[in-house]
Amino acid sequence: MDFLNKAYSYNFEGITNEVYQFRFISIGIQEITKIVSISPINKNLNWYSVGFGNLENYEDGITVNDLAEINNNDYDEVLATVFMCILHFFISNPDHTILFFGNTLHKHRLYKQKISSNIIILKQYLEISGGKTEEQIKLIEKKQTITRKGKEHERTIREKDLTSLSKSVEIKSIEKYNAAKTSDYQFVLFKLKKDL
Repeated sequence: MDFLNKAYSYNFEGITNEVYQFRFISIGIQEITKIVSISPINKNLNWYSVGFGNLENYEDGITVNDLAEINNNDYDEVLATVFMCILHFFISNPDHTILFFGNTLHKHRLYKQKISSNIIILKQYLEISGGKTEEQIKLIEKKQTITRKGKEHERTIREKDLTSLSKSVEIKSIEKYNAAKTSDYQFVLFKLKKDL
């Protein structure tokens, strides 16, 4: 089955403060509302960053939790939906670039694996590059208590500390995406293919 055909139906919620927002429901053991945000990070270069997570309601408001442990083990469907939102974004922004990376080491590795295993399909629509920054991105270790099968477990999350980067991030290298070199990539870039 084509990777992108696994995508859930999604709604384009609109643009607020130049941030494009999409919403979809992850279906499985439970229904989980997910939000995809595509935000400007460098307007001069037309670079945008994509982020996504669970929509959670709290007494003091609503938040999007991109470190949520609650999921339906539907990684392919969720990532396919995120890619469909990216393609939707490119309809009105064909000359823009999307910066894509996981906010934890585990997620970053998972996303690169999914890109690599679906590269033929994704390359039909996207120009894909991988890159490194001059500065090393520091990691913050955080303890998190999660509940699985009724038992509490403590885990350590290695989250990327983007505040450790200077205001103007210097790019060390960008190259055509090579599945054999993904461990070197600190980020992935997507552009819409010119011949679509």
